[in-house]
Amino acid sequence: MDTHDLDWIRVGHINDLPEGRVKTVTARTTSVCLSHFDGRWAAMDNHCPHQRGPLGEGSIEKGSDGKCWIRCPWHGWDFDPLTGAPPGGHEDSGQKLYPLKIEDGEIFVGLKAEPAHERTVTDVMTETMVNWGVKRVFGMVGHSNLGLADAIRRQVNRGKLGYVGIRHEGAAAFAASAYGKLTGKPAACLTIAGPGATNLLTGLWDAKVDRAPVLALTGQVQTQVFGPGAFQDIDLKSAFDAVSRFSQPVLATSNHAELMSLALKT
Repeated sequence: MDTHDLDWIRVGHINDLPEGRVKTVTARTTSVCLSHFDGRWAAMDNHCPHQRGPLGEGSIEKGSDGKCWIRCPWHGWDFDPLTGAPPGGHEDSGQKLYPLKIEDGEIFVGLKAEPAHERTVTDVMTETMVNWGVKRVFGMVGHSNLGLADAIRRQVNRGKLGYVGIRHEGAAAFAASAYGKLTGKPAACLTIAGPGATNLLTGLWDAKVDRAPVLALTGQVQTQVFGPGAFQDIDLKSAFDAVSRFSQPVLATSNHAELMSLALKT
């Protein structure tokens, strides 16, 4: 493979992974098993071909043949920690390997360059967030916020935003509230439509009571099903009225940069 045409994605530092260990890392949206064995490093497809078990959550174990293998934590399938080959198999019959390099102690995995991106509404919104000084997003990704989540991912890859994934939307609101109290500047909390959005309310009340700035970003159902009671159709403007100083749905015909600017200005 011609490594000159690759994007090199930083996935960690050599001090993050001791000799004889493996871990899961993410390069863009690709899940990678990073291994450090016998003084060498390798990056391979993280999904075991059996039932897609996460190899990076496994361990390097000595087999009955005396050789060391990465052992899948789900069902015990083995792979060579440097070549990805299974026992008795050729190197090209096992896990896909990704190019890897180390520079100044930083570990990089090489991926094919992404195709040219067409700028979207959500790109305009996230660029406006960055221009207003937003540094952190606490969120959960789901079907109704995928476009915005992908735009945030691009800003994270450029080093413009930090993203923290959470396991409950209420935690995102409380984290953003705490951030506002400590810094005086807004962080964003990201959720899907409907119940994902309303889970923010307790944390947003916390922010309101303590007058902490928070930017809440939620998904919404498609405009053609506003009102009739479709799946996850909730009147979010009314739901958030008691805790918000500015609340506005974003539509295809909106002035997206102006709406984001007004939200942050308010």
